[in-house]
Amino acid sequence: MSKEASEYARWRCIDYRPTLPDIPVDNLASYLRRGQRALEIGCNRGRTAMWLGSHGLDVLGIDINADAISQARASVNISNVKTHFIEGDFLDQTDLGKFDLVVMIRVLTCFSQLKCWRALLARSFECVAGGGLIYIHDFIASPENDSYRERYREGARRGWRPGNFAVPGRGGMLFIAHHHSREELNEIMSPYEKVFLNIHDSLSLNGNACRMFEFLGERDTTA
Repeated sequence: MSKEASEYARWRCIDYRPTLPDIPVDNLASYLRRGQRALEIGCNRGRTAMWLGSHGLDVLGIDINADAISQARASVNISNVKTHFIEGDFLDQTDLGKFDLVVMIRVLTCFSQLKCWRALLARSFECVAGGGLIYIHDFIASPENDSYRERYREGARRGWRPGNFAVPGRGGMLFIAHHHSREELNEIMSPYEKVFLNIHDSLSLNGNACRMFEFLGERDTTA
């Protein structure tokens, strides 16, 4: 297994419980239509996927973490919405099909290696149908923030990709996270027609003040 693949494989056993359990996606509501097919990549315990299902969408959620998928399946059985979940590495899936909406929330930050980050962007693009939408909600670099400035510098001293930093856990480093530069944000948005872009204050996994971007883009209808 490559270094890039083994790094993301760590998420099979990370119990991801951030300070903000859910990132608000209310800005999506007016773009949703009953019967649309939606894919949530990195769905964790399925709260957003089930929210989409409650709006009448046919939703597929995928996550590499077996425990999170187990909890998502248990919750959907209670909520009775049209949402399905599979356990697996999204980059290993070759037959998911096309979707009217692809959603990634706090997922790109988990791909600190540039090669896999770009592979994730390319694979997610392939899943968006012509005229379909992609919604990405993730972290943007905040070098002006005292909580992060030195952590970015420490990552650079270690030879890591700019914007990478260590997230502490019990007994050491939990994982390497990535905060996006404006240039990377432009790369994320470049294949799509921008519907909206919001940059806002938020809280990190451990409750530190941070900045996030919320992007909704549309793929060309000729796809």
